[in-house]
Amino acid sequence: MNHRYTKFALLAGLLVLLTALAGCAAGSGSTTAAIPSSQGYLDTISVTGFGEAFGAPDTGTIQLGFSTSNVDIGQAMSQSNATVERLTQAMLGLGIAAEDIQTTNFSVWPEERYDPLTGLPTGEKTYRVENTLSVKVRQLDSMPQVIEAGLANGANNLYGLNFSIDDSGALAAEARSAAVADARARAEELATELGVSLGDARIANEIYNSGYPTSFEAAVGLGGGGGAPPVSEGQLSVNIQVVLTFDIVR
Repeated sequence: MNHRYTKFALLAGLLVLLTALAGCAAGSGSTTAAIPSSQGYLDTISVTGFGEAFGAPDTGTIQLGFSTSNVDIGQAMSQSNATVERLTQAMLGLGIAAEDIQTTNFSVWPEERYDPLTGLPTGEKTYRVENTLSVKVRQLDSMPQVIEAGLANGANNLYGLNFSIDDSGALAAEARSAAVADARARAEELATELGVSLGDARIANEIYNSGYPTSFEAAVGLGGGGGAPPVSEGQLSVNIQVVLTFDIVR
């Protein structure tokens, strides 16, 4: 009795399975299940545009330093202090504002003395004192006079002459517009090559070069027959990059 019941149950299950398969086959020509995409790609083009604007500098900075040594540290300090005071007064006399004169280095250290015949240390020491002023010049046509006055008033180290633009906002705006135009032109070229149309900009990122990559020559003449040295400030540039992502229309 149990054996017959088992056979009957197996036959009934097989019949149900065949009926289900037949129903699927009959309906396969009329409906299709939608399968969601898992790729996550957007129809976009991303490009980088470059823009650059040039302008004349309106500010210059120079380092005026004095270095001295003496076996008496007090005398070395006094000489340094007196020279720096002369330098400061000379700068003020040229119309440099007090807030544009800044001490950027002050150092004191001992130096071993050596016997010139044997080259061996004598056990005595001298003391080296260095003091440096950074001078910002806002009237660039006076830069040669600043240099000349520095040398005339005791500066024996002169270096770090550089130029800048005090307010670079206008140049940055010009460079930014050029970068956007460049990016759009590149994107349109790509779209044409791909056989699609360019849509609206979706994402924009900017890279601003605040270091002013320079394209100028600066020359300072310190020798020869004296007088104010020639100085050429040239031009500075502001560089901006933009990364733009555009929709594309197929």
